[in-house]
Amino acid sequence: MGDKKRKLVQNPVEDGAVELPEGKKAKREDKDKKEKKRKEKVKEEVGEVVEEKKEKKKDKKDKKEKKEKKEKKEKKSKSKETEETNGAEPEPESVTETAEAMDIDVEPETKDEKPKKEKKDKKEKKDKKEKKEKKAKKEEKDSETQETEEPAQKQKANRFIVFVGNLPYSANAESLKQHFEKIEPISVRVATEQDKPTKCRGFGFVEFDNYDRMKTCLKLYHHSSFDDGKYPPRRINVELTAGGGGKSEHRKAKIEAKNKKLTEERQQYAQNVHKDKTHKGQAEETGVDDYAGVHPSRRNRMA
Repeated sequence: MGDKKRKLVQNPVEDGAVELPEGKKAKREDKDKKEKKRKEKVKEEVGEVVEEKKEKKKDKKDKKEKKEKKEKKEKKSKSKETEETNGAEPEPESVTETAEAMDIDVEPETKDEKPKKEKKDKKEKKDKKEKKEKKAKKEEKDSETQETEEPAQKQKANRFIVFVGNLPYSANAESLKQHFEKIEPISVRVATEQDKPTKCRGFGFVEFDNYDRMKTCLKLYHHSSFDDGKYPPRRINVELTAGGGGKSEHRKAKIEAKNKKLTEERQQYAQNVHKDKTHKGQAEETGVDDYAGVHPSRRNRMA
């Protein structure tokens, strides 16, 4: 019995052994077809998405190109209007401009270069304007500073100071001011010793408010007798000096040049006075005056 059951069980397996592989193949083929269809659908969907993206990019590019063309046309029209107002002839249109007007396809490199050039031109114009404004501001500031500095320099340069030497040790600012009170000095300074501030070092400085008073001081008070009542009267020296103080070589040379010129003027003045005295003496002796009809200011030129 056991052998018969085994044979019965084996026989259907053997009979269906041929049919089962065919069913599996059919199922596999169906699955493969479905997968292929699914993949094809996915590919189609992906392709549609890619095409949509490409179309969007193209649309964006087209819009940008149109905007650029419009802007360029507006700029051209503005430039032509400005040229017409200024009376200048309009420049000939370039090849690129005609191509844009005819809607000819231009390479993207040239399109990228043009906005760059325009940006550079704008930057250069802005830089030039800023530089001009800065220069104008600097010039205004310089002019203002010069206007403020000029009067200050004039005040410093136009100080009329006189050196007074050969003063007695008892001289002070009050006695020196009293000596020059007729020509009204602005300030009087007497050099004193550090240990004894009441003892004069033998010289001082007198400052005036204008050149004429300084000139009269140099002319009339040079070798005048200074008497303060404490020491016997003595002849003082009145000479030119340079303001600021110090012992620099430049200052010394400046003072020497001034005083050299002053001595020459004083010598010439002394010679003229001597001539006048001799001429007056001769006129008194002879009773004839050669310069009777000549003005006294011109008599020095006659000899």
